Amino acid sequence: MKDQLRQIKRCLSLFVLVSFSLACRSITIALDPEPQAAESAASVQQIGFNFSSQSPETPEGDLSASRHLFLHAYPMPGDGFITGVAYLNDSDTTSESFNLLILRPENKGWKVIYRIDLSDDTPPAKTGITIVNLPYPLSVQEDDLFAHWQAGAGGAIPLNTDDLSLDGFSVGQYGFRSENIEVGQRIANEGFSGHRDYFLSLIFTETP
Repeated sequence: MKDQLRQIKRCLSLFVLVSFSLACRSITIALDPEPQAAESAASVQQIGFNFSSQSPETPEGDLSASRHLFLHAYPMPGDGFITGVAYLNDSDTTSESFNLLILRPENKGWKVIYRIDLSDDTPPAKTGITIVNLPYPLSVQEDDLFAHWQAGAGGAIPLNTDDLSLDGFSVGQYGFRSENIEVGQRIANEGFSGHRDYFLSLIFTETP
């Protein structure tokens, strides 16, 4: 009888030890995904003017923006993908509508790599930030730039101009027709002027 009791005690001790070991292992598995998620989130950044906690000098946007190409000199920090666009809604009652361009340096100018039509603000929002998720990621290379263009008047993006700009990395030029900014077209690095901050940025994920 004593031998049977000792056998039962050994079995119970072994059962408790195995159960504790399995419980610890399950906790470890449950915690594993968190560091990976944090590491993935760290690779996502915004490219462009940092307009968080900023108020634009011109909240209604550039009212004379018709047929202007606005070039934003915030180069991609490496190869990766553009997955979205963030911009501050302007204060007027006109829907935001513009073309996003990705430009690649080429022969002292730029080549249009992508052209995306962004026309989503209906009814128009007059406050807050709009984030547009692109229908598919845009593959970009280090030193690519972005620009925006619109056919009509009534600037879509709030901005700071000239002496009131903080970065002053955005410049513009008038006279671009739709056919001048098609994919594959070359844009010369001349004729651009101004020092502006457009309340616009890209959501960029760098290639590991």
